[in-house]
Amino acid sequence: MKKLICGFFLFFLFLTVLKAQNIENNLEVMANKFPQERIYLHYDKSSYAPGETVWFKTYIMQAIYPSDDSKTVYIDWSDQNGKLLLHTLSPLVDGTAFGQFDIPENYSGKYVHVKAYTKWMLNFDSSFLYDKDIRILSDSIISPAHAIVIKPELNFFPEGGDAIAGVTNKIAFIANDQFGRPVKIKGEIKSSKGEVAGELSVIHDGMGFFFLRPENGATFTAYWKDEKGASHTTPLPEIKNNGVSLQVTIAGSKRNFLVTASPDSKSIQSVHIIGTMYQQPVFNIVKDLKDGIAEGIIPTESLPSGILTITVFDAQWKPLAERITYVNNEEYLFQPQMDVQHWGLNKRAKNEIEITVPDSLNANLSVSVTDIGIDHDTSDNIISHLLLTGELKGKVNDPAYYFLNNDDSTMQQLDLVMLTHGWRRFDWQKISAGEFPVIKYPRDTSYMTLSGKVYGATASQLGAAGAVILMVNQKN
Repeated sequence: MKKLICGFFLFFLFLTVLKAQNIENNLEVMANKFPQERIYLHYDKSSYAPGETVWFKTYIMQAIYPSDDSKTVYIDWSDQNGKLLLHTLSPLVDGTAFGQFDIPENYSGKYVHVKAYTKWMLNFDSSFLYDKDIRILSDSIISPAHAIVIKPELNFFPEGGDAIAGVTNKIAFIANDQFGRPVKIKGEIKSSKGEVAGELSVIHDGMGFFFLRPENGATFTAYWKDEKGASHTTPLPEIKNNGVSLQVTIAGSKRNFLVTASPDSKSIQSVHIIGTMYQQPVFNIVKDLKDGIAEGIIPTESLPSGILTITVFDAQWKPLAERITYVNNEEYLFQPQMDVQHWGLNKRAKNEIEITVPDSLNANLSVSVTDIGIDHDTSDNIISHLLLTGELKGKVNDPAYYFLNNDDSTMQQLDLVMLTHGWRRFDWQKISAGEFPVIKYPRDTSYMTLSGKVYGATASQLGAAGAVILMVNQKN
């Protein structure tokens, strides 16, 4: 009998080790064969008038490097009703491309919508394609708009994914209107018995949090008022009797984690904690639970800036909880030096500007010079998009704000964004089973080519030219 039990234990241990190897190996496959691309467009200004040209430069990244795998970027220019105005494509060289779009002279819309992507990006969640509304200025008299009724909405996000009975849970919330703009609210959380269990108090941009320690079978409802004093009620997510809670706190360049198992989850004796960034595994920790608790410290100073996903598994590699946190080590910052070699103040006069970057860097830059009288949108930039919003689902209000400094208060506010926005969550069952995305759209791994013959010139006339510039005027 003892031999049978011993054999069963060894077989069980073998399966656990095998599953761990499968997850680690398949994560490597996901990172290497199915990497995610992110796109940002830098425009010459933020608002345009009908008939003007939108000049832009495209940047595309894969993990923390410029992407050189895709060779073509596609851009759809649409009106505010979704009608396609133009479909453009540009060659990508060293992860960048450039081009322009002429706004029709008779355009009467309030904005032009831009959607940019590569073929490779179409194989994955469409939420991560580049989307932008460009404001269009107009001199025409606009009829008074009907008063828009603001419809506030409140959503709750238990830290780790689920609210667990018998343990202390951190519950984050976000209040937005129907356009995704933050709303200020006040209220309280009450149990089904009418007892007050917590308060709703906005900390930043409609976001906040409270702590809740529910019992088995408990239900809770939020009673709150919006900015105009209107009353609302919103039920909290269902409380689960079994599972673990995951709490992550910021401590300078480190992250402290606390895993707490519910009283009904006594079978959970140890946990695996995996960290991933840009689909790459960055750490793997095994922790024993003592009195239902496991805690530790994760050093993050050596990690690249971006979103770190922390996932907790049980001993059999079943996912229990997941949380994202933002690492901002500011290694992406550098101080260029700009010197004006020549000012040309006349109309269309030539200006010469020299930009110097540190010797250890290779830079691919774009500079826009805009009339100071034109509005300037500072709510988003290349850093906030490629390192933050390009990795998140849902709208983030004023994302560039979180990169103005690296103060503790700013990092705590950014952590609220992490708690209240959807993230790229692995389907761990598929990862364990080795089920990978189905690729319907292969990469454009080579450039488009055009071949033909030139008439009206002799070979000797073209021999010393070095290059021939071809301009193609396509109908429509």
